[in-house]
Amino acid sequence: MSIPTVTVIMATYNHAPFVKQAMKSVLAQEGVEFEFLIADDGSSDETREVIAGILDSRVKFFPNTVNRGACIVTNELIERSSGEFIALINSDDYWLSPDKLAYQIKILRDRPDVGACFGRASFVNKNGDRIDKKTLAFGNTFDQKNRSQGAWLRRFFEFGNCICHPTILIRKACYEEIGMYNNQLRQLPDFDMWIRLVKHYNIYISERELISFRVLPGENASSQTVPNAIRTINEHFLIALNFFDDIKASQLIDGFSDYLVIQNIPSEQHLDIEKARLFFIENQWLGKPYKMVGLPKMYSLLSSPRHRELMCNTYGLDDRWFQKEMATVDTLRPMVIEQIKQNTNKIISAFHVFIKMFRKKT
Repeated sequence: MSIPTVTVIMATYNHAPFVKQAMKSVLAQEGVEFEFLIADDGSSDETREVIAGILDSRVKFFPNTVNRGACIVTNELIERSSGEFIALINSDDYWLSPDKLAYQIKILRDRPDVGACFGRASFVNKNGDRIDKKTLAFGNTFDQKNRSQGAWLRRFFEFGNCICHPTILIRKACYEEIGMYNNQLRQLPDFDMWIRLVKHYNIYISERELISFRVLPGENASSQTVPNAIRTINEHFLIALNFFDDIKASQLIDGFSDYLVIQNIPSEQHLDIEKARLFFIENQWLGKPYKMVGLPKMYSLLSSPRHRELMCNTYGLDDRWFQKEMATVDTLRPMVIEQIKQNTNKIISAFHVFIKMFRKKT
């Protein structure tokens, strides 16, 4: 086979009932030279046997027996890829049309400024029955309009992830420039990738539904469970640590101009301060992790002679402001302290009742 235009990548794990449909939707693609790299991440069901039973010269299968994490497996496949473009698909989803790849290739050929192209999703249940988007809390999340790089950063910062990862077609050069997926993140490795991506490339969201996204309550990595919810917030915190790293002043102005004190950002010191200020803007969902990121950043800037005078004189950010903010972020206080406080309040209330009763008797 000649050098493929696209490398399709699929990491599999315990999806024996679904992986055949996923593979067939890839192998049905028309008008495109592609290779199909699949790696199993140590499945304990019949996934490996199902994959091995589908014979096609375009498929290269790597049947790992140890579970190491989807990002590790995906990164290894990206390193093995030879295509100019890379497409990813989950092993429980399936593409909706045989021109999915050809359609997206044309978009990237026509738009050399675009690093990656995505689409919308329909949803199906375990049995393959279509799910009405209106019945899902996240049903319209992937129905996004196209934005500038700065506007995408604003959207990500305020609301989090909103892009359907398994619809992606991306230039391999993007991964070579910005790096691959972080396996330390379980809930948001794709979100971390999009933040890095839009700092260097435009992205394009098609209005077409390109994939059937299978909803498996309690089984999807994105399922709404308590551990997943806790982990998601903690991962937002870790991602926020570097959210504004390498962002250009023009991108910050484009996306956050209504929040900036100095609109033209005349120096690196101004840029540092404006970025740190954004972590203290009210955010209903991410306010606590953002302030936990912002506090050490402000602490460092106030300790820098190059920033301190500018912060105090231009931005009104001084030690008193910092001390006040330090008293508002109640994240690290141990729960036992809160329990002691509640118990103390109960004792005080009981004491007041006792005093009133004693006074009545006397």
